[in-house]
Amino acid sequence: MKNFFLIFLLFITVKSYSEPSHDGAQTLIYGVDRILADLSNDKKFDPKTCPAYINEITDYLFYQPTSRFIPKTPESIDYFKNHGVDILKKIFLIHLKLRELLQRFDSQNELSNDCLLKMREGFQYARFTAEYLLEWLVANRIAEFKEAPILSEAEPFRLVNPRFNKTQLLPGDVLLVRGKSYVSAMIARIGDEEGNFSHIVIVGQDSNRQLYIVESLIEKGVIVTPIEIWRQQHDARVALFRLPDIEISQKAAQIAYEWGLTHPRYDFQMDDDNYNEVFCAEVVRYAYDKASDGKIKVPKYRSHVTKFKGATYLRSLGVTQDTLFAPYDIEVDPRFDFVAESKYYPLLRQVRMQDSILQSIYTWMIEKNYRFYDSLWISVEALLGKTLRYVGFLKDLMPTYMPMDTIKTTLHFEKVAQTLEENLYSKEAEYYKANGYLPSFQEMMMWNDDYRRKDCESYQSGERSEFHSSFRDTSCI
Repeated sequence: MKNFFLIFLLFITVKSYSEPSHDGAQTLIYGVDRILADLSNDKKFDPKTCPAYINEITDYLFYQPTSRFIPKTPESIDYFKNHGVDILKKIFLIHLKLRELLQRFDSQNELSNDCLLKMREGFQYARFTAEYLLEWLVANRIAEFKEAPILSEAEPFRLVNPRFNKTQLLPGDVLLVRGKSYVSAMIARIGDEEGNFSHIVIVGQDSNRQLYIVESLIEKGVIVTPIEIWRQQHDARVALFRLPDIEISQKAAQIAYEWGLTHPRYDFQMDDDNYNEVFCAEVVRYAYDKASDGKIKVPKYRSHVTKFKGATYLRSLGVTQDTLFAPYDIEVDPRFDFVAESKYYPLLRQVRMQDSILQSIYTWMIEKNYRFYDSLWISVEALLGKTLRYVGFLKDLMPTYMPMDTIKTTLHFEKVAQTLEENLYSKEAEYYKANGYLPSFQEMMMWNDDYRRKDCESYQSGERSEFHSSFRDTSCI
């Protein structure tokens, strides 16, 4: 992925829109205003110009250092403090405008695959730009985070589409979630298209009109939770999507609730054409499929699974199909409206690191042919876990039917990820102390790769290796 923390000017074509005399704060707000204008101008942004317009910006910004966009002078810092929240809201408006254009292009049968892909990229960059700015505002005491139930946070930790005057959850609403678990994220991000979410749930309703969250979890399969209990949990980000058709949404909510009470098992193959076992996105697909008598198959645009080129990694997870319903596919389904999004500030730093780690590990698999190799300890740990689960332990971690290969791959993945995360926490703390701002995504990936090379050298020389004994390519270069 391109460096989304270097995207601090997001959709600014630098040659035309940036002003050299301005540093970070002024340039950012100037560029955001120009982009909002461009997105409303058919001569600037249309289905044909869409891919090149977004790509030109992200390609340029990929090579810019983070320091390029950080306010440094007292004047610019004051400007940023005074206008930071407004900038954050305008970035959100860019996100909304892009999605409105996606819906319009789709309705006109003018949404190309290239434009769709760049729209996904645009949503992703907008979100991370906003979160980077949000952290700066909190660090400088412009914004104060307070605990609140999901989607009831105060601005700017919750932003709402102006078309909707409140964020009260309704039957059939769909929620995208980014939690803090590596396991769900590693499975949810196996698609070629990238996104910011690892989980998806639906709002169900019983015969007494009580609302529930219906979701499928790896460790439990499909479960039903009273909505106010679910809203007390902590997830890094939650985005709310809604189908405008109230009748079908209510049917979907009732179907999801009733189906959830039967507790189908988790589907490790992620096969959404077979409802006997169910992964998280499949709950949403099932509910709307049945509620519409097959007329609404979610999502409209699916993720592809080709980037691992037939590697054993996918097979070890049980995934065999070429496409799947990744949770974040709902973000580009034009039939659903984007209502609101909330952030749980204390988790943003952690999931940012996790995203860089996931990206690094997958990049090494794809570009350097890294593979997991079974070791005695991993096999023993997997067997022990499976055995303990059968006798009643670890029921909150995995089901009894979780395939042994999936358990091993998960253990391998978490070992590598946790090692890299410890290194990143240390590096980030040093960086912030020296610079006064957070490192870029690209810098974190560079640190991950430096750590990989050093660990590879240790493995090759016969010294203690943190993860190359079980995760490496054939030459470990």
